[in-house]
Amino acid sequence: MRESMNGDTITQAVQGLLPEIVALRHELHEHPEIRFEETWTSDRISRYLTEAGIEHTRGHAKGTGIVATVRGPGARTVALRADMDALEIEEETGVPYRSRIPNRMHACGHDGHSANLCGVAKLLQQHRDRLRGTVKFIFQPAEENAAGGRFIVQEGLLDDVDAVFALHCWPTLAVGTVGFNPGAAMASADTFTIRITGKGSHGADPGAGVDPIMVASYIVTALQTLVSREMNPWEPSVVTIARIEAGFASNVIPETATMDGTFRALSAKVRARLFEGIERIAVRTAEAHRATATVHFHEATYPPLHNDPAMTGFARAIARDAFGEASLVDMRTPTMGAEDFAYYLEKRPGCFLFLGNNPSATEPYPALHNPRFDFNDGALPYGMELMARIAIDYLEGH
Repeated sequence: MRESMNGDTITQAVQGLLPEIVALRHELHEHPEIRFEETWTSDRISRYLTEAGIEHTRGHAKGTGIVATVRGPGARTVALRADMDALEIEEETGVPYRSRIPNRMHACGHDGHSANLCGVAKLLQQHRDRLRGTVKFIFQPAEENAAGGRFIVQEGLLDDVDAVFALHCWPTLAVGTVGFNPGAAMASADTFTIRITGKGSHGADPGAGVDPIMVASYIVTALQTLVSREMNPWEPSVVTIARIEAGFASNVIPETATMDGTFRALSAKVRARLFEGIERIAVRTAEAHRATATVHFHEATYPPLHNDPAMTGFARAIARDAFGEASLVDMRTPTMGAEDFAYYLEKRPGCFLFLGNNPSATEPYPALHNPRFDFNDGALPYGMELMARIAIDYLEGH
C-alpha cells in the first residue's frame, strides 16, 4: 500500500525549499512584465521547472503561459493556478530587489503567487510516488486588464481536470491566516468607452454649438441612478466613470468628449442589466441634449467569481488541520474587485483562497495595486503548505 504524506513531512519539505523560493520570488519581483509580455518570467519559471525535473509545456494563453504536470497513479486530476503578470506602476517600496523596469512593478503579488506554485510543484515532484493522481500547475499570463484566464479555458486545459484551486495574497489579512468565502466571492468586471459627439463652437457663443462636455456631465450623473434607482439594494453593483477627456483650449467648446469607466456585479442577472442600462442612458441622455453617444464595451471581461461551497469547505478543513482554527477567516462579504479565475470556476468546481499578507497585527499594510505594496515572504510557507496539502488530500479522495 502506498504511503501517504503526513503533515510533518509536508511542513519539513516546505521549510527545506523556502530559501530558494524566497530568492526566486525576489528575482521575479525584479523583472515585472505586463499582460502577454511575460517572456522573461516565463523563461525563468520554465528553467526552474526544468531543473526540478518537472514535465511542462509552454506557449499557452497567447504565448507565455506554462502548464506543468506531476503524475502519480490514480484517475483524479487537480489543477493549481498562479498568475504571472505585473502592473504599469512605478515602484516605491525601496526594497533591495525592487523593479528594474521603469513603470512596471509586481503591485498585486503575482511574483509571490508564481514563486509559491513553483515551490509546490517541486515539493510534489520530490514526493510524486506518494501522489494518488495527477496535479496540473497552471502559470497564467495577463490576469490584469486582459482576462488571460479565458484563453486557458478556451484551449481546453481544464477539460481533464476534476477540481481547480488558486490563492491570492490579501493585505487586510494577517500572515498565517487564510480567508474563505463560499459562493459569490468576487465581482464581475467590465469596461466601456462612451464617445459623445456634439458641435464645436467658440466658448463665448455656446448656443452656436452642442457642448459634449456638458452632455458628458449629465451622463455621469444619470449613470449613478442605475445602481441607486434600478437595482435591488440587496444585489450589490458599481458603476464608475474613471476618465473623461475633451477639448484642447479654455475658450473652445470641442466637438467630442470621451469617457471611460467600469461596472461590477455579483450575478449574471445584474451584470446583464448594467450592460443594457449603460447604453440606454448614454444614448438617450445625449439625444435629449442634441448630441449623439456611442458605447463600446471592451473585450476583456471578467465574470463573477463563485466559489464552489463543497470545495471551499474542503479547503477550509485543510487549512484548519494545517494551521489551526485561529488561522481561518470567514470573509462574510464579497469584494467588488474581480479575478479571471472566475473563468476556471465556470468550467470546474474549485475555490479561490485569500492568503494573509500583513505581518502586523495592528498596522495596516499597503493595498493591492499600490506603489508601496510588496508580497510578504512570510506568507510563502503558508501558501506552499496549503496548496500542497489541498492537492494531496484531493487526490486521496478526502
